[in-house]
Amino acid sequence: MQSSCKIDQNSTQDQPSPICRDFINNLPEEILIIVFLKSIDTMRPGRDLTRLRLVCHFWESIVESTPSIWAYISAEDGIQHIQNAVTKTGEVPLDLVYRSTGDDKTISVEAFLAAVKEKSGCWRSVELLFRQSPSAYPVLQSMPCPALEKLCLWCIFQTGSLPEPFGLFGGMTAPSKLKKLTLCKVPVLLEPLELADLESLCLMKIGPQSMEEVVRILRASPNLVTLGLEDLVGLRPSNASNTPPVCLQHLDTLKMRLPVPITRFLLSTLQAVNLNRLTLVANFSSIPPSMLFTPGITHWIPVLQRMVAKADKAEIEFNWSNQCSLKFGTLSYQFQAEVFDTPGCTREILDWHIANLGEVVTALPACLSYQDVCPSYGDLRVFNQLPDVTELGIAHTPSAEQVPSKLFKALESAGRTKPPQWLLPHLEVIHYDLTKSCAKYLVAMLKGRYGSRNSFDQSGDQLPRPQPLRELRFFGGTGKPWAPPKDVAFLREVNLFSGGAKIFWEDELQVFE
Repeated sequence: MQSSCKIDQNSTQDQPSPICRDFINNLPEEILIIVFLKSIDTMRPGRDLTRLRLVCHFWESIVESTPSIWAYISAEDGIQHIQNAVTKTGEVPLDLVYRSTGDDKTISVEAFLAAVKEKSGCWRSVELLFRQSPSAYPVLQSMPCPALEKLCLWCIFQTGSLPEPFGLFGGMTAPSKLKKLTLCKVPVLLEPLELADLESLCLMKIGPQSMEEVVRILRASPNLVTLGLEDLVGLRPSNASNTPPVCLQHLDTLKMRLPVPITRFLLSTLQAVNLNRLTLVANFSSIPPSMLFTPGITHWIPVLQRMVAKADKAEIEFNWSNQCSLKFGTLSYQFQAEVFDTPGCTREILDWHIANLGEVVTALPACLSYQDVCPSYGDLRVFNQLPDVTELGIAHTPSAEQVPSKLFKALESAGRTKPPQWLLPHLEVIHYDLTKSCAKYLVAMLKGRYGSRNSFDQSGDQLPRPQPLRELRFFGGTGKPWAPPKDVAFLREVNLFSGGAKIFWEDELQVFE
């Protein structure tokens, strides 16, 4: 019996794993390779390759004999896997990723580049993210990389001044296949690269660059589809009085985070009639929006009209740090204001768009949101003009619980103006992160705003009530120790005075008998 049992065990071990008997192994090998490639995590490909090889001998043979499966090479897999992958890839295009995590176990970027240097002719994409400026810059300078399509160089922390700018690709022009270039705190000499075929260029915190050099680079890259310019060091407006326009007819996405005079100059110089996404990040702490929205950028009006026409609402959001974002679909402004108040800056930008874009702006409903900010009467009054605010959102976190009395008292009654007016008279939806002190103020607001059919101003004339609410959405309790748990009695009271609005708790519609 014992020998019989041993025979049975051996026969079981000789059989293939269940997955190998499955239909998947009846697929053509080319299809199976595609499935394998789709299953590999490009950040840790070595780990997934090990798992695939352990399934069965058939899968192991495919993995070991297919160069393209080894083409994703990540530093996180360690030097032994990297060296092994290099020997198996043959002449297939390689995608290299190095991301420094600060872990002592991570190999250095110098060691990573040394391990893959022999295959530089096959590099298709290279993404290097390091914590400090490495000594590997000379290696990058000398590599011709004729097959390179994507290059991303990121330095997370840069202590002291930036290193001297250096060239790439052995002093030659960029490879003709290079389509995407991203540089962050890595000072590369760009002009000698002649980036005529580039489709994506993102420059962050590099410099010093002259405005004339930036304009020449953009003019020499007519095929750009994506352009990002953020915090360029030492950039100054051009002294040239009449800079010829730079036409980027293929440009689809543009993001600029630059001083206002620089942004204004570039907008006045660039022409991108097919642009579909624009993000401008500005600081209005000491300079008003009128210094950006000048007659010099009026050629952008048809482009902005087209973008705004695709939006379904205007989104206005404030947070505790005097920052604001204003979005019309794919048109986005993000700015900070201190000396000039943030609501006032927002209103100024809105008014420019209304004056120049017209009905495509005024016809939009607006969503007004506050993150860790409790708006006052004056803050809300700014938005009583077009576009009509139909949604109001208030969100809180543990660090900034605020007593909402001034918000709800401002909405509770008409007044403070001659003739008296309701704040946000077209309000339809309120989103609110509940706090422990808000219930009584919220109910009082609903009573005063929607409780009776009409109210009276100081002269005794009837003042129609604002538009009834359509929805009230409350959030709180779960995972939020600063917020109260669900209170059915409170929700019933809200339902009583909300004029038939739908009441939601954590996105669940509440039904009242």
